[in-house]
Amino acid sequence: MKSNSKILILASVVVLGAVCIRADYSPLMEGYAMSTNTKAPKGNEWNNPAVLGLNKEMPRSWFFSFDTRDNARKVLPENSVYWKSLDGMWKFHFAKSPDERPQKFYRTDFDDSSWDDIAVPGNWSVQGISKQDGSRRYGSPIYVNQLTVFHTERTVGDWRKGVMRDNPSSYTTHDYPNEVGSYRRSFMVPEEWDGREIYISFDGVDSFFYLWINGQYVGFSKNSRNAARFNITRHVKKGRNEVAVEVYRLSDGSFLEAQDMFRLPGIFRTVAIYSQPKVQVNDIIVVPDLDSDYRNGMLNITATVRNHTGRKADEYRLRYWLYANNLYQDDNTLVSTTESAVFNVSKESDLQSQTAIYVANPKKWSAEEPNRYTLVAELVDKKDQVVET
Repeated sequence: MKSNSKILILASVVVLGAVCIRADYSPLMEGYAMSTNTKAPKGNEWNNPAVLGLNKEMPRSWFFSFDTRDNARKVLPENSVYWKSLDGMWKFHFAKSPDERPQKFYRTDFDDSSWDDIAVPGNWSVQGISKQDGSRRYGSPIYVNQLTVFHTERTVGDWRKGVMRDNPSSYTTHDYPNEVGSYRRSFMVPEEWDGREIYISFDGVDSFFYLWINGQYVGFSKNSRNAARFNITRHVKKGRNEVAVEVYRLSDGSFLEAQDMFRLPGIFRTVAIYSQPKVQVNDIIVVPDLDSDYRNGMLNITATVRNHTGRKADEYRLRYWLYANNLYQDDNTLVSTTESAVFNVSKESDLQSQTAIYVANPKKWSAEEPNRYTLVAELVDKKDQVVET
């Protein structure tokens, strides 16, 4: 009886259920498109509310791929050999309007030696302010409350006139109708990434940008405050690679991003490249909940596994490791391990694996004691080899 009690205690965190849902690649959200045939931008995407992104990965939760479980427990991507920051100094050109931008700057033979250097992440209007006399090299930071920085009329359908208007002389955008920042830099893809899917991520760009890799058009993104991720596997090569980004200060998204703040254009959050295996965790949604007594917990996990190979991925499963973090620290200790049901992923498709974990009396979060848990997921193949962490 005493031995059985120990078994019951150890089993207090268990899998209650596991479900697999088969599907082709997850459908795109309205306004998004994927294409391998688009060789160049149309040029009006930044002023067309019907389009939101080209070849941009669908939004997902914030997680990273690691080489070991111990590194994954540290959560931050700097602890992964499959993540590389592109933050730092980039070559930069500033134009007052789209007509003045360098149109062929994305070419690999383009000479940017005369361009300025600018820090990424950062806002070009702020970095262009002289510390000596306050003069402005790259336009002006603009503060307004609910209004847009271009003249609008409070009438139905006014948005159809676009963002470039005949603005009054009192508007900064009278002389700077729509600033364009052109960015360039080189990067190296680590050799250990060979055979993996390679992505580039922009965590925040205000407000619209086009992207080229090695002179090849990749796509565009609209939506300043969310990450824009692109699969660039077919565009990169061994050795030195070139990335070119054309950022527009104003887009039709500027109608929605009008609020009480400074309007500051540029690549203002981290840029990075990262890699994942051909069979990979494409998304993972974790929803914790408590019972009606607010005592015991349930962890509902929905993981989307994507198969980028040309063949079926048989007998995969997900193994989960739940760690309790020490209060006010990143150090954590193992609480439980569990596995999903076995699943097969058809070639070039997605599959959702759903798992529920019961957690007896977990440490609750409050403002006074902000307890945290870390969940590590391992994708395991039929040979019991860990494919991704």
